[in-house]
Amino acid sequence: MSDAAQETTATTAAIILAGGEARRLGGVDKTRLPIAGAPTLLRILRTVPAQQRIVVGPAREDGTHLEAEQGARFVREDPPGSGPAAAVARGVAAVAESGAETVLLLGGDMPLLRTETLDGLVRRQRETGAVAALTAEDGHVQFLCAAWPLARLQAALAAVQNPGGGWVDLSLRRLYAQLGEHELVTVPASGAEATDLDTPEALAAVRAAAGPRVALAQIIASPDYAETEQIVRRTVAEAADAGAHLVLLPEATLTPFGTDLRRAADAHHEDFERLLAQLAHEHRIVVAAGSFTPADGERVHNTVIVRGPDPDGTEIRTDYRKIHLFDAYGTRESDTVSPGDRLAWIDLVGTRLGIATCYDVRFPEQFVELARRGAQAILLPLAWGDGPGKSEQLRILLQARALDSTTVILAADQAPPADGHVGKAPRGIGQSAVIGPLGQLRQELGREEGMLLVDLDLAEIAAARRALPVLEHGSPGS
Repeated sequence: MSDAAQETTATTAAIILAGGEARRLGGVDKTRLPIAGAPTLLRILRTVPAQQRIVVGPAREDGTHLEAEQGARFVREDPPGSGPAAAVARGVAAVAESGAETVLLLGGDMPLLRTETLDGLVRRQRETGAVAALTAEDGHVQFLCAAWPLARLQAALAAVQNPGGGWVDLSLRRLYAQLGEHELVTVPASGAEATDLDTPEALAAVRAAAGPRVALAQIIASPDYAETEQIVRRTVAEAADAGAHLVLLPEATLTPFGTDLRRAADAHHEDFERLLAQLAHEHRIVVAAGSFTPADGERVHNTVIVRGPDPDGTEIRTDYRKIHLFDAYGTRESDTVSPGDRLAWIDLVGTRLGIATCYDVRFPEQFVELARRGAQAILLPLAWGDGPGKSEQLRILLQARALDSTTVILAADQAPPADGHVGKAPRGIGQSAVIGPLGQLRQELGREEGMLLVDLDLAEIAAARRALPVLEHGSPGS
């Protein structure tokens, strides 16, 4: 996390209204409905960029777990069941002494919200001094997805308080009615993230749009297999603890370039494959990682190994051999690596994920063909070579491939070694990234080790393809 993001998180609190029973959903607590394997409230807590998170509503049977795992604090409105404004007031009382400058006011029934969207609301609020609220595709303002200055929220509550005290039976509309003409700015939602679970139709739409949670792991690759094993074990466990369905490790995780690839493949590739399969089943997560497997003569295949269980019970077992070899910038990957000749993809949580590797990113036809074969996102492990202009090229290429194929690009690069001595062999530059289907840079790491988490929104990808129908307009094979 960048210093700016850490500062924003430290000065932001979140109030999440939870526990509402939806009559049109049969009276169930819509904040505990399962979406792609995780309760709605848990999905929201995972996305909120705030140091203090207050859940206003009953803790129920999962409260202790959510407080321990997510650092959330549960409080009840006073009196219970007294309405949304009263719930907001109870939340504000709980955060008033936190030192927060901005409050994210959220509903507990919007499970496809993204961290970067909430970050954007906070930034917009700070830039303008106004309340920044999310708007749905039809233009209506989501009152329970907004960033308020804490002082302004306190003043609005004081202004609408009942004559006898308290906020019983007061609606959120009363709060927003206190805002002047220039005190509310809006930020448009994308995909299904602005959908709240009030109707069976909305619930069905969200479940159809909810793709897998993917973790992109940026690690320093080690030439010592024993160390590599420990790195992979820690990384997979971290991703599983964060609720990921799949974790992607970089190209050449087995051993970095610049080492004896064939010796490493002969000695360890079978052990490495077994390790990935074992960790996948131990943690109930799909693991994808760059390896090397023996090929012709003394060469190897640059292979992405994918192993693990789909939640539907299907066993995922796929290998992708890198097609385009990095014979560029004075490096000749083809001296030690034999090229593959087949596209590869997997299906996970109702989503097709294409697979490519590093230098493949310079060849748009591969990404377009994966999209034509149904890929909605593309996994791209990297060991990107450093050098003048290479950082800028990587970012441009990732965004271009997203636009070519209207897919989400999920890129996991190696972090460069701490001592900086990597020689001519590609050892990564960091910059692991999530790129939206219209080329938006959604998340990006620096050069340090880290992990990105993204919840795929299939409605966003479908909307991008309606807006930019390049797959329809282009000729197959072009």
